Amino acid sequence: MQGAALPRGTRSKRRTGRPIMAVHTEIPTFSDFVASLYAVEFDAYNSRPDTAVRDFAAFEEMRRYLIDRNAGMEAVHSFTETDGDIIDCVPAEQQPGLAKTGTKPLPTPDPPSELQRSAEAPEFETEPPHSPPPQLRPDRRDRYGNQMLCPEGTVPMLRLTLERLVSFPTLTDFLQGGLRVRRDEAGVAHPFGKIWGNAYDSRDNNGGASGINVWSPQVFGVESSASQQWYTSGAHSSPFQTVECGYRLGPPFDNKPRLFVFYTPDGYTTWFYNDNHFGTWVYAAGASHVLGTVLTASQPGAPVQYRMGFFLTGGGWWFSVGGTWVGYYPTTTTFGSGVLATKAATAGFGGEVGGVGTSFPSMGSGKRPAAGYGHAAYQHDVIIALPAGAESANLTPEPTSVNCYGLEVTNHSGSSWGSYLFFGGPGGLNC
Repeated sequence: MQGAALPRGTRSKRRTGRPIMAVHTEIPTFSDFVASLYAVEFDAYNSRPDTAVRDFAAFEEMRRYLIDRNAGMEAVHSFTETDGDIIDCVPAEQQPGLAKTGTKPLPTPDPPSELQRSAEAPEFETEPPHSPPPQLRPDRRDRYGNQMLCPEGTVPMLRLTLERLVSFPTLTDFLQGGLRVRRDEAGVAHPFGKIWGNAYDSRDNNGGASGINVWSPQVFGVESSASQQWYTSGAHSSPFQTVECGYRLGPPFDNKPRLFVFYTPDGYTTWFYNDNHFGTWVYAAGASHVLGTVLTASQPGAPVQYRMGFFLTGGGWWFSVGGTWVGYYPTTTTFGSGVLATKAATAGFGGEVGGVGTSFPSMGSGKRPAAGYGHAAYQHDVIIALPAGAESANLTPEPTSVNCYGLEVTNHSGSSWGSYLFFGGPGGLNC
């Protein structure tokens, strides 16, 4: 049957040279999705009740951004996540972090043992908290029967759609995730509209890791709530640089706890989440998780955690979830001659919320630390990678809003929890 058309949702092995993994589905093919970006009109979105895009010019900027983002890519295989997000498996060399920079992928390093520490919790519970298996794995199928795993030689990319972008007034609002910045008299940048419940280790390091307990507090509008890690160049460095990871609800995402990474190379003159900037983030071959997808959240009495962290090695800041590499920020092209090209000066761990005026959402589970294990949010077995080797962090708590949140830190507990912190609270109108 030479020349016969393939069923919708399949790919030709002759064309790609890779195994056919897709089945007949209702998923729009990647090529159809890209073609739709050329044909869609502003009026088709402007009349929707959930559209916030400012005007025709803002819409056109979003549309062009998606066209440029997907130019030169194909999808060998596609599948849906449980919430409906589409994941496209793109040949590794076609991902924007390589194709748009003309660079070659860094060799994948061996995962350092400090990123794979025990999830057991004997200090609080006889049973360990639930750590979900890898998101992408051979035995997992989507609602259409597609294997939720990318073929060898490809990397997973969340299909970013106009529906997501037009929920923001402008493309900049989406890319910057609602982060606002002010500068003091010395020109030092300070994000505002933010409150933290976190602790820092202020020693030079090459990254670190922690078990991050995931919750799904309510956020509305421009509010955000996150549990994360920060690896920074130091508050008064010039330029200030940071790489961050964890989960986040709110801009640039929605009201679900989504996996994220973040960086700024230049004191918040520019900053980006995930792979939203074409020339930085690079997925590793065999990545087990997809940035921007929803993580499993805890329920009261049933904590869920993901062990994750950044580690500076082999020419990149490599991000790990569950002991396997997801991808990296290349140091030279991302951080130039700045501090993060060779080290971090601080490592931070804990919660962050964004609000308006004095009104802020819940942090963590919405409970203060006194609620305890299984009810309050935590990060456990917090380690940092020092030049001489990894060790439990020496955490110094930062001030938080006592009206709305709490923070409790324990260093070197003598159990498998190592150094850890509980944090969070209900938020409110007087934070």
